[in-house]
Amino acid sequence: MEEFWLTSENNRKTFSSSNGKVKRQINSYKFREPLIYLSENDILFTMKKIIFSILSLLVLISCSTGNKVEIVVSNSLDMERTNEMIEISHDSILSKLGLSANAQFVITDVSSNEIPYQIAVNPASETEKLLIFPVTVNAGKSAIYTVKKGNPAKIEPGVYGRLVPERKDDFTWENDKIAFRVYGPALEATGEISSGIDVWAKRTDQLIVDKWYADELAGKSSYHTDNGEGLDYYKVGPTLGAGASAPFINDSLWYSKNFTDYDVLDNGPLRITVKFNYSPYVADQVQVTPSRIISLDKGSQMNKVWARYESDAPELPVAAGLIMRQAADEATHTDADKYFATYKEPTDSLNGTIYTGIVGVKPFTSIELKNKHILGTQTIQAGESYEYYAGAGWSKGGFETYDDWNKYVSDFTAKLRNPLKVEIR
Repeated sequence: MEEFWLTSENNRKTFSSSNGKVKRQINSYKFREPLIYLSENDILFTMKKIIFSILSLLVLISCSTGNKVEIVVSNSLDMERTNEMIEISHDSILSKLGLSANAQFVITDVSSNEIPYQIAVNPASETEKLLIFPVTVNAGKSAIYTVKKGNPAKIEPGVYGRLVPERKDDFTWENDKIAFRVYGPALEATGEISSGIDVWAKRTDQLIVDKWYADELAGKSSYHTDNGEGLDYYKVGPTLGAGASAPFINDSLWYSKNFTDYDVLDNGPLRITVKFNYSPYVADQVQVTPSRIISLDKGSQMNKVWARYESDAPELPVAAGLIMRQAADEATHTDADKYFATYKEPTDSLNGTIYTGIVGVKPFTSIELKNKHILGTQTIQAGESYEYYAGAGWSKGGFETYDDWNKYVSDFTAKLRNPLKVEIR
């Protein structure tokens, strides 16, 4: 067996082997006699202990890192992004945390404030779920959010919606800013036909759908009168209302009837998503079967819409639109890049002014004033959805002037065109 000796020569430490093949001088220092004898087994045992300690430390570090995920959100615009909803693959977060599909976790900001979140559907995918939560990022800056395994605090719902069979199958949905409504089969049976989107003007951050219907049906108060929370005074009729869509063929809109059935895909606390189906009908000479997914987030004035028209046609011209009243004090505004259009309703002397708007996920092919609407047109290919945003604001609900509404829609469009960059690490 080869042996290694540590000897002292003139205050130098010499490391050599018994066979004389290895000899190294190490920096001089004092040490006590007797000299230390190190066998090969001793050295191997010591090296194993050192390696084991290093590996244990690496495992500890790895486990510690696996207990959390950092999400870095960057804002390229020169405006603050406040409580803007971001979307991340839910599976990617679970995978990085090593969690099962139903596991819960907690999201915090850099000040350790807990951030509410929701697991939501992805209308573009039948299998993928989305993790959504609101972020605030200063102009040109980044913000970091941390995700860890844990039990999140209970969240007060910020959105809500339901079918209202007691009011002829309305489906009404809302957030803390505004409410919308579409009409169902029981109303169609009375002869009132509309596939347009109705607006309920709100000036409270409370959820009011159930309360307003209950008070209306009980004769306690009418939601057509402002009792301090807002009211329904927007008129839809057989139009697109505040941002529905329809085939637009030969300069004509081809409307569907009321929805036939629906499916609530998300119902809070941060996002409501509903799918509406419609009966087949002939648009000009094209048979179409429409469906529409509408999604509204807490804090937003704008619905996201996925409008789909099943047909045998290889492509279909469509338009999203805002009804115009042909009144002296109405107004319109369009984006030079054809991304958005807005409309100012005639002012009601008692209830103020409603403003509406549409925003394209990509630029509209054209923005036209036709068929008593302001229309954002596109041609979709077979199997495609027409994706856009549509919404409204109120002069008594945060938008005192039309300029205020146009700024909101313009800023909304800028954020849509310059999405927050999200990095998971």
